[in-house]
Amino acid sequence: MLFKKYLPTNLLLIGLVFITPIEAQANDKNELKRKTPLEKALRHLSTYQELQQKLNKIAQYSKHPISIGPLIENYDNNGLINIDGNLPLSLNINYTICDKSLTEPSIREAVICTINDGGRGNTDSSKIGKSTQGRDLLAVRMGNTNGTKVMIITQQHGNEVASTEAALKVIKRLSKAKRRKLKNVLEKLDLLILVRANPDGGEPDINNCATDPQTGTVITENCALIRHNVDPSAGGGFLSNSEVDFAGVVGRGYDLNRYHHVDLNHPIRPVETQAIVAAALAFQPDVVIDLHGDLHKSDCTIDYSSINPGQVLGQLPTANCITPELKSDARLLSPFADAQPGSEQEFLVQSLSASVMRKIDRRFRGSVGRFSQIQSGGGNISSGVTSAYQLIGAGATGWETVNFDVEMRADVIAIVNGQPVIGFITGLPDPALLKKQIKINRVALMHALKTLAYYHDQTPTNGSNFCDFPLASGLIANLPPKYWGDSATEGTVMVPMSPEIGLPLYISGNCPDNPVN
Repeated sequence: MLFKKYLPTNLLLIGLVFITPIEAQANDKNELKRKTPLEKALRHLSTYQELQQKLNKIAQYSKHPISIGPLIENYDNNGLINIDGNLPLSLNINYTICDKSLTEPSIREAVICTINDGGRGNTDSSKIGKSTQGRDLLAVRMGNTNGTKVMIITQQHGNEVASTEAALKVIKRLSKAKRRKLKNVLEKLDLLILVRANPDGGEPDINNCATDPQTGTVITENCALIRHNVDPSAGGGFLSNSEVDFAGVVGRGYDLNRYHHVDLNHPIRPVETQAIVAAALAFQPDVVIDLHGDLHKSDCTIDYSSINPGQVLGQLPTANCITPELKSDARLLSPFADAQPGSEQEFLVQSLSASVMRKIDRRFRGSVGRFSQIQSGGGNISSGVTSAYQLIGAGATGWETVNFDVEMRADVIAIVNGQPVIGFITGLPDPALLKKQIKINRVALMHALKTLAYYHDQTPTNGSNFCDFPLASGLIANLPPKYWGDSATEGTVMVPMSPEIGLPLYISGNCPDNPVN
C-alpha cells in the first residue's frame, strides 16, 4: 500500500496503458475461440449495410474520380446507369416481343416486356435497380469513360461470397492508385462494377439469415445466404402454371445466372437480372467479367479401371486418380471465355483467361485450368448465363473458385407435393479457406484489369493457346443423403467427367470440338 501511495500518478497511467490492451486482446482471442466456424467465417464478409459504408468511405478518400451508388438511375437516387433511353438500334436486338404500340421501347420497357406468357416474375418497371426485397443494387463507376468498357459482376449466387470482398479491396486499391500500372488501369478502362448482384440471397447476417433453410419452405426472413435470390413467387417445373425455362427453387427464388437473355427472346424474370441486362444494354461493355465460386474440381488423370458404375439410376460413377496432383487435388480457379467466334473479343477474353490462370498458378498452391462442369439432369445449363453478352458484341469471361464445401448441387432431386425439390450448396468453408479464396479473387481480378489495360493498346490475336489448358477430367464431390437420397455417395468421391463413360460433359470454353481430358 505504501508503494502504491507514493508511486507517481504518471507511472500508474503508464501501467494502465500497457496492461489494458493486452487484457483486451486476450479477451478477444478467447471470445473468438468460442465462436462457431460459421461465425468465424462471417467475420470476413460484409452485410449490405457494411457494403454501403465501405463504398462510401472509399469514395470519401479516393484520390481519383469515382462514382458510387445504385446501379440503375431511378428518379433522383443518383443511380449510375440511365436505362430510360431507346434501345440502341446498332445492337440489332429483337424488341418486337414488346407491345406493338411500343415501336421504339426504352431499355427499361424492353426488359420488362419479355415476360409475355402470363408467368411469374417482376413486371413493375419502377422496381428495376432494386432487389426483390427492395435493396438498391450497389455499383461503382471509375476510370476513363473513353476507355475499354468493362462490366464486372460479383456474387450473382448469394452463397458464392469471396468475389464481393475481393472486389471491395480492388476498388479501394484503385481509388488510391499511385503506381504506374494501377494508374494505367484507370486511364485505359471504363469500369462499371456491380458489387453483390444478389443482395437478398447474399446477405451474411447470422442473426437474421437462414443459411440452410429447410427444403420446401418459403423464405420470409429479411435475408438468406443462399444461391438464389429471395422471391417466394418463383415457380417452375411439373406444375400446370409452370414458368417457361424456369431456373431456381420453387417458392424460394430464381437463379439469376440463367436469365441473361440480352436478345430479349426469353422471359427475364428476376428483377435483379433485369437490372443487369438493362445496364449492359445501356453501358454496352466490351468485356463482361462474371465472378463465381462453385464446385471443387480436379485435374487428375482418371484410372478408368477403377471406375465404379452407379448402382442406382441417376447415381454418378466414381473413380480414382492415377497419380495425385502434385500441388493439390483442389481446383483453385477455373476461367471461362465466350465471344463471337473469330472476333477480336474472342482472342481478347481467351488470352485474358490464360493470363489469369498463369498468374494464379504461380502465386498459389493448387491447380488451375479451363472452366468445365458436368450437367446433372436435362436442359442446357448455358442458357441465359452471362456468356450471352457476346450477342451484343461483348467478350464474356470470369472464373469459378473453390468456395463452400464438397457437396455437389443437383438440378432437380425429387417431386414433393407436386413441386420439384431442388438441392443447393450451403454453409461456409473453414475461415482460413475463405480468406484464401478472397485473396485468390483479389489477385485474379487485379491482374485481369491490368491485363485488359495492356490489351487496350496491344490487342491479342491468337488466344494465347487457351485450348491448351486441360479440362478437368474429374470432379471431387460429396453427394449427401439429404439432397441425393439413395443416390448419395459414401463420403467424398472422384466423379469422372468423360463422354466415354456416358456422363454428360459440358464445356464452357471455345473449343467444344476438341476437348482435352
